[in-house]
Amino acid sequence: DTGIASVLGVISLIFYPFVIIAIKLEDNGPAFIMQERIGAGNRIIKLWKFRSMRGSDAGKWVTEGDDRITRVGKFLRKSRIDELPQLWNIVRGDLSLIGPRPDIVAMGKKLADELPYYTVRNLIKPGLSGWAQIKQDVAPQSLDETRERLAYDLYYLKNRSFILDLTIALKTMKTLLSRTGK
Repeated sequence: DTGIASVLGVISLIFYPFVIIAIKLEDNGPAFIMQERIGAGNRIIKLWKFRSMRGSDAGKWVTEGDDRITRVGKFLRKSRIDELPQLWNIVRGDLSLIGPRPDIVAMGKKLADELPYYTVRNLIKPGLSGWAQIKQDVAPQSLDETRERLAYDLYYLKNRSFILDLTIALKTMKTLLSRTGK
């Protein structure tokens, strides 16, 4: 993880000035945001991203057409460029390349109260991509969709292997290269 993330992180630095300028030109707000997320062992980690939204509501699902998403943010999210700074979270050891996506703290606590066994997904290091991300077209926007994501995360925990990680990595690269993400 660390070696791959280090190489990709250095390569990704080429894009940083362009993304920062685009964000600044749109609304002159900060280029980066830091989100507190739930990591392995329910430990709080600080995740870095390029800012793609105005304001924030950490306890609210982001829905398609959400008016908080900026024009630049729509492109950053679709292309997954907003996630590039998380490569440095992998280098730091907070994330893995593959694993369940870490929840924003407020949302994770809410979901843990509403879904049995929800925190089991936090037994391992969270990932930049995961089984749920390649199986669900969009991020969960409801409790039912989150229940489905949890089923995928539990499947991953039970069946994780080099081959499954490689499958996830290849499908993630296919999505990134085809820009079919949402």
